[in-house]
Amino acid sequence: MTNSSDERPANPSRRRFIIAGAAATAVAAEAAHAQAPVPADTPQPAPAVPQNQVPRPGQIPAPAPQGYRFLTNAEVETLTAMVDRLIPADDFGPGGVEAGVVTFIDRELGGQFGAAARWYMAGPWAEGSRSQGWQLALTPAQIYRTAFMALDRWCLGVKGKRFVELDATDQDEVLTLLEGGKIELDGISSATFFQVLWQNTVEGYLGDPLYGGNRDMGAWRMINFPGANPVLTPAVDLNGELYEIEPIAIGS
Repeated sequence: MTNSSDERPANPSRRRFIIAGAAATAVAAEAAHAQAPVPADTPQPAPAVPQNQVPRPGQIPAPAPQGYRFLTNAEVETLTAMVDRLIPADDFGPGGVEAGVVTFIDRELGGQFGAAARWYMAGPWAEGSRSQGWQLALTPAQIYRTAFMALDRWCLGVKGKRFVELDATDQDEVLTLLEGGKIELDGISSATFFQVLWQNTVEGYLGDPLYGGNRDMGAWRMINFPGANPVLTPAVDLNGELYEIEPIAIGS
């Protein structure tokens, strides 16, 4: 797969959508996580794989070396390609891969979120509204693992290549089909999988660097968000000139 910046379709509206929806996404994420603690089956994590040994498609720069907690090599490749198309790098700020979104999602899937450890998971599993939280029998980790395998089978059958091997145009087409619920993923709605993937991608891109994403607070700098900085009002020097306040992360 080739993902050079020259081949990325210009899509400024996508980045504006991310910024505009950041607050709403954060509220939705908190609501989804605030469920009663109930034990749930936890999928066995894959052995940690040194990140510097994972092959990267195209010219996507690899994050700093560290082990993965949940994702397999093939899953890292697929997720990296997806995140790179969902939030590509441009002149305004870093892309999702450069910002560490893959690391963020891996940590989430290898932890309590991935296992739905704090959610009610005993059923019944009826189709509910977005305000009712998680309504699926599978945990997030199980959904990602099942969807990744099913997606590669679908891509091989329809496109003759794995998702990571497709060019940027075909990858965008597949992502659009996923979002529209047009691909069968072993009993999982592709629209549901895309919704989870997109929410986690935005969370990793705009969340505190403490959780593995938003590397070097690049997304915060792009939108002039101060993070945990206690000074939230515009700052001026003695000459009355406005100057930017550096963002501060929780772990700083």
